[in-house]
Amino acid sequence: MAFCCYIRVDTSEHHRGETGYDRVLIAEDEMLVRMGLKHSIDWSKYQMSVIADVANGQEALEIYRREMPELVITDIKMPIMDGMELIAKIREINRDAQIVILTCVEDFETVRKALAHNVQDYILKLEMTTEEMGTILDKIRERLDRLHKSAHARTDVDNHILKDNLMKEYLLGTRYSEAEFTAKAAKLDMRLRPHRLVVTLMEIDRFDLLCKRFKDQKGQLVRMSLLNVISEVLANYGCGEAFADADSRYLLVFGFDEDSSEHAIADIVNTIVEHIRSVMNMYFNISVSFVINRPQAGYHSMKEQYSECLAKLEDRFFLGVGSNTYVGGQQHMRIPEQICNDFLRLVRDWQTSDSAKKTLERTMSSFLTQDNSVNAADVKRTFKIWVLMVAQSVRLTKSNMPEIVSDYSDRVAGARTLQELADVFRTYLQTIGDFLSNKTTISKEVSDVIRYIEDNYKRELTLAELAEIVQVSPNYLSSLFKKETGINYADYLLQYRIDRAKELLLGTFSKTYEIAEQTGFANQSYFSRAFKKLTGMGPKEYRREWTMQRDAEGEPNDEGQ
Repeated sequence: MAFCCYIRVDTSEHHRGETGYDRVLIAEDEMLVRMGLKHSIDWSKYQMSVIADVANGQEALEIYRREMPELVITDIKMPIMDGMELIAKIREINRDAQIVILTCVEDFETVRKALAHNVQDYILKLEMTTEEMGTILDKIRERLDRLHKSAHARTDVDNHILKDNLMKEYLLGTRYSEAEFTAKAAKLDMRLRPHRLVVTLMEIDRFDLLCKRFKDQKGQLVRMSLLNVISEVLANYGCGEAFADADSRYLLVFGFDEDSSEHAIADIVNTIVEHIRSVMNMYFNISVSFVINRPQAGYHSMKEQYSECLAKLEDRFFLGVGSNTYVGGQQHMRIPEQICNDFLRLVRDWQTSDSAKKTLERTMSSFLTQDNSVNAADVKRTFKIWVLMVAQSVRLTKSNMPEIVSDYSDRVAGARTLQELADVFRTYLQTIGDFLSNKTTISKEVSDVIRYIEDNYKRELTLAELAEIVQVSPNYLSSLFKKETGINYADYLLQYRIDRAKELLLGTFSKTYEIAEQTGFANQSYFSRAFKKLTGMGPKEYRREWTMQRDAEGEPNDEGQ
C-alpha cells in the first residue's frame, strides 16, 4: 500500500476552526489505516486538526460540503462512493482543494486516471512512514500559510471593490439613500465620519506618459499600483479613503470628528496631500495636481463637493501642473500677459501675406486681451479655429490641409495646460512655416495672378482680365497656372473665396447672405451649394461644428437653400 500526495494552493476563502488550525477530513474504508492516520500523527505540530474520519466517499462528500475543510485525505477504493468520484465532486465545488490520496500499488492505473483531476503524486500505503507523512504535511503547511496570506490580501481587495462600488453608486447614482450609505459604510469599516467631510480630487498630470513608461497600454496595472500607494499613505494616517475615479483621476474622501476645527482639518489634509505628492514623485517620477474642497457636514454633501471639485479641476489648465486648487477660493481665470505677448509676437513674425497676418493678429488680440474671465473649453475651441484659419490663409492644398488641421486640432484639444497649448500652437506655426519654405517656386506671372486674386476676389474675375494683367495670352496663363498650382484658375478662385468665407463664419457673427456678398458670390444659394460641395457641409453646419454654438441670429438653415 502507498500514499499518493497531491498538494495545491487553494484560492478559495477558508473557514478555519476556532483554534485557528486548518481542518482535515480523512476518508478511508480500512479502519486500521484510518485510525493510524488520525492518532499516530501530532496534527497540532502542523497547525491542523482532524474534524472527521469516515469510511466511504458519500459520507465524506456530505461533510466536505458542510464544513469545507482545508485538507482531504482519501483512499481511492471505497464503498458507496469511491475516491475518484469523491475527488470529482470536490473539484466541482473547489477545483483547487488540497488532497492526499491513499492507494495500493495495484491501483497504479487508477492513480494515473486521477491525474486528470489535478492529482500530481502518490505514495503507497504499505511503504508510508510517519516521517514521510510529516514531510508531506510540512509542505502542505507552507502552502496553506501562503494561501491564508493570499486569501487575506484578496479579502482586502474584495473589500476595497465593495467600497469603490458603494462610493461611485452613491456619488453618481440614486441607488442608496444617505441612511443606507451610512449603514453600508459602517459595515465596510470605512475610515470616514459624516460630521466634517472633505472631498479631494487628485489628477495625474501626464498619465499617458506613465502608462507608456510602464508599458501598460490600457493603464489598468498603473491605476491599481497608484491606488495601492495612495491607500497605503492614507492607512498610515488612519484617515480617509481613496478611489479610482477615472483613468488619471483619483477621489480622496476625508472624514473628521465634529469638534475638529476647519484650520486643523486644512492642516491635516494639506499634510497628507503633500505626502502623496512626494511619494508619487519619488516612486513614479510624476507630478500630480489636487482640488481640495471645504469641510462640510453629512454624507449627502459629498455629491455637491464632488461636482464642485470636477468644475474647479479645469483651473489646472491655467495654473499649470503640480498645483493645488481650493474650492471656495474663487478666481477669475485669464490668459497671462506674457503668454498673450508671445502669441502675438509669433503671428507678427509669421511669414505670410499681410492680409492673413493682420486678420489673425486682430482676432487673437481681441480674444487674448479681453477683460472677461475665460475657461479652458473656450480657449481650446478658439485655438482650434485659429489652427484652421492659419491653414486657410496660406492655402494649403486640399490633400495637405485636412491632415495637418486634424492633427493639430487634436493636439489642441488634448492640451492639459495653457503652457502646453502654447507649445502646440508654436509648433504648428513652425510646421506651416516649414511647409511654405518647401513649396515649389512659382513664376512671376502666377505669383502676380495670385496676389491679384487676393486683392480682388470680392468681385467677378475672368481669365481674360487676369491674362491682361500679367500680359500673356489666356490659354498660356491657364496652362501655366495649372502646371504650377495643380488646379485651374477658376477652382483656385472658388477655393480662395470659400477659405475667406470660412474665416468670416468662424471669426464674425455675419449672416450667411452677408458672407456670400463679402466673398464674391452672386447669391446666397450659389454660395451654400459651392460651400457644401467643397467642405461636405453647409455654412451654418460648418460654423456650428467649429464653434460649438448655435447661430443666435436665427438665420434659416443653409441646407436646401
